[in-house]
Amino acid sequence: MFKLQLFPALFTCLVIGMLVLISNQYLTSLQHVRDFQEKGQSLYKQRVALLLEGPTYDQGWNITALESLIALQQEHNFSLEIASNLKPEEITTVARTYASNGYDLLLGHGVIFSEPFTQVSPYYPETRFVSFNGEAHHPNQTTIRYDMKPAGYLVGLLAARMSKTGKVGYIAVDKPPEIDQIEGFLQGVMVHSPTTQVSVGYVPDFNDVPSALTVTKEMIASDIDVIYTTGDSFNLEVITEAQRSKVYTIGYIADQRYIAPDYVLASLIQDVDQCYRTIMEQFLQGNLPTGTVMYGLSEGVNYFSPFGPMVPQEIRDEIRQELQRLIQQPDLHGGK
Repeated sequence: MFKLQLFPALFTCLVIGMLVLISNQYLTSLQHVRDFQEKGQSLYKQRVALLLEGPTYDQGWNITALESLIALQQEHNFSLEIASNLKPEEITTVARTYASNGYDLLLGHGVIFSEPFTQVSPYYPETRFVSFNGEAHHPNQTTIRYDMKPAGYLVGLLAARMSKTGKVGYIAVDKPPEIDQIEGFLQGVMVHSPTTQVSVGYVPDFNDVPSALTVTKEMIASDIDVIYTTGDSFNLEVITEAQRSKVYTIGYIADQRYIAPDYVLASLIQDVDQCYRTIMEQFLQGNLPTGTVMYGLSEGVNYFSPFGPMVPQEIRDEIRQELQRLIQQPDLHGGK
């Protein structure tokens, strides 16, 4: 009789225990959902899309943007979507898609994004559109320009001073924003070494590796012994090809001395990280300027990487002196 009475009691306790456990689990899960929602709203308060013309593995222009945005995402907790290898005819549709899906900030990493952003931005006033070296015609547009003429001047000085044949080359992308840096380069060579010959070879776009290699080989065949290469994807190939012929190069955007340590004199850095840090902080604080914003030597966005061991100390000192002169008395102005 005792055993029969004990079973219902145990059963009742078991049922009560299970109900308590289920209730606790429900309340815990509900709290997790609330926490997730609250954190999610703050974690992803802003939605950001980075649009790239080329690949993310170019060791230059594109990868520096990607790395910068990923680091900033961890600091500022915004969502980040990446669209890479975009063809020109795709950009307007991609930009419209992101804007219509409620993205707060579209970052077009290059001049090619300027015109599509101009077309799309009036229809999505709540979205901010940022591009590089283009135009900004609407209140929700910003274009970032690098003041590249003074930087080009310094590179021209370095190239001329390091050339033993009296012939230097400049591989440029055939786009209007490149003109200022080319002019600065030519001026730097002319002022500091008037007898040095300059050959400028043009490539259709920043990712055209075959054309860049063709220009490189032509320059090497014409006895050019210092080449400044200003591409995105093609810099790696150009520097590697020049190294085979024991020709010096000057890298661009990122420190590219690691590609050929004995043949890369230095790299002209475009500090994309600092640029994006400023953009994101201003945007998140609600004070990102509209229109054109200029960055250059004075802002510390353009500067030389450490020099290779082949660059004599007197040349390094001369470049540093010219850098200080340009910062204190900027008489060269321009803007990729």
